[in-house]
Amino acid sequence: MELFIHIFWTSVMPILIMVFAGFILDKLFTLDLRTLSKLNFFILLPTYVFTQIYTAHLTTESIEIFFCALLILISNSYVGVGVSKLLGYDLKKTQIIRNATMFNNGGNIGIAIATFVFSNVPYIVNGKTPYVEVGIVAIIASFIIQTISCNTLGFYQAGVGVLTKRDALRMVFHMPVLYVAPSAVLARWIPYDLTTLMVWSPLSIFSHAFVGMAMMTLGVQMSRTPLNFIKKDVMVATALRLIGGPIIAATLMLLFITLYSPVHPISAQAIIISYSVPSAVNTALIAFEMKNHPELATQIVMATTLFSAVTMPLAILFAYYLFPI
Repeated sequence: MELFIHIFWTSVMPILIMVFAGFILDKLFTLDLRTLSKLNFFILLPTYVFTQIYTAHLTTESIEIFFCALLILISNSYVGVGVSKLLGYDLKKTQIIRNATMFNNGGNIGIAIATFVFSNVPYIVNGKTPYVEVGIVAIIASFIIQTISCNTLGFYQAGVGVLTKRDALRMVFHMPVLYVAPSAVLARWIPYDLTTLMVWSPLSIFSHAFVGMAMMTLGVQMSRTPLNFIKKDVMVATALRLIGGPIIAATLMLLFITLYSPVHPISAQAIIISYSVPSAVNTALIAFEMKNHPELATQIVMATTLFSAVTMPLAILFAYYLFPI
């Protein structure tokens, strides 16, 4: 119960507060949602991705984590599409369910949760916390795959059914994050510390603004969306993200370890934790940008955020017992 309360109070409540701030501001001033969306996708998100990738302390095991995260992402995609077809959803709604199932909020909530979990008993050794960095590196490796995929493939999937495939693909190639991510990877090979440059300061400021602005933008979108999210479509996506996500992650990690290569138990636990967090806020922003069921996408993000307060502690215990240290 203590873990449950702590996770809710330190990770879920701050998110709800930022969302609520956007909700109230829109009710008072009727903010321009399209301007906020453009600001997120063309300024704040690219700088966030660049700085996170450039400064991440990646290890050789990160390559294996990248591969595992990609397999889990693809598996979630097939599950989302399969369930949508069984329920008879049209292409447009299927792509929204697919995005909500595939893409999670691991970069924000996942890092916060992993930091708390691996900094406390039973992960404390001789008064120290040796597992925090291992867990965070695994989360970041998964986050990189998630962010690049969500803001490229996610746009394409949300656009199919609304735009032609050609127009949807053109939209993807207009997104800065498609070019920022590989640029950050290449920049790591340059024998010069970019953080010493004058331009790093504004990049860092924009990067730190992304999470708060994205949450507030979601709040603005929510203020214009009916919040009756206790309905079939939303609950299906919520179950796929919060229950199916960690189960798929655990299954594939077990297969990877058994058939290919050992992985540090903390890394395996971190991956399961990463895939137990709510749907990515960007899935709702993308749905709005593509004009494809933005109400449904927003309700899924809100529902998964609320219900994750119950499911995340269970996923953390599940991961601990499945991959003991």
